[in-house]
Amino acid sequence: MQVPFHPIIVHFPIALTFIVPLLILVFAFMIKTNKMSHKTWLIIIGLQIATTATGYLALETGEDEEHSVEKVLDKKLIHEHEEAAEIFVGSTVIALVLSIAAFFLKSQIQFLAQLVVCLVSLLSCYLVYNTGSSGGELVYVHGAARAYAQNSGDDSASEGLLPTPGMNTSESPLPVDENESLKTDENDYGQSDEADEAEDDESKQED
Repeated sequence: MQVPFHPIIVHFPIALTFIVPLLILVFAFMIKTNKMSHKTWLIIIGLQIATTATGYLALETGEDEEHSVEKVLDKKLIHEHEEAAEIFVGSTVIALVLSIAAFFLKSQIQFLAQLVVCLVSLLSCYLVYNTGSSGGELVYVHGAARAYAQNSGDDSASEGLLPTPGMNTSESPLPVDENESLKTDENDYGQSDEADEAEDDESKQED
């Protein structure tokens, strides 16, 4: 069975998208209260880059595998999932640009800009959830995995046709003769003839 690369990649942008907003709030308040250096915001920018990069990679791998899935699914369903993924990746790009801009802003408005980045990242959480849900429906509701399980399915189907122990089939080494039950039992007839002869002998002796 061929294992597609797309389902492996999608977990990375999903996980990062839900982690980043919380870290943005923590870093924003810590920087505002001077408990963290302003340069620590570069960590947030790095996480945003990772989110966008893995999201784009997931989008590309999905498009590469689209031709295989189209053999078992309606193209409209696939395009809906693809459009949701494109919107999600676009939101991560916006969040990344705002994160970079917030790093160079003056300290007086920097905290407000960081909160805006957090709001956009929260929007990305909703978008990635929507994208993941549509992808899950493709696999578990509409059966997109059939595109990669056709070969193994044929093997399992052929195994299901094998005779089970105790079954009499045409390939069985000891076939059952259907007319066997209709055959006469010569021993039974032999015993009845001997009984008749004994009765005749006894009647002759009495005469």
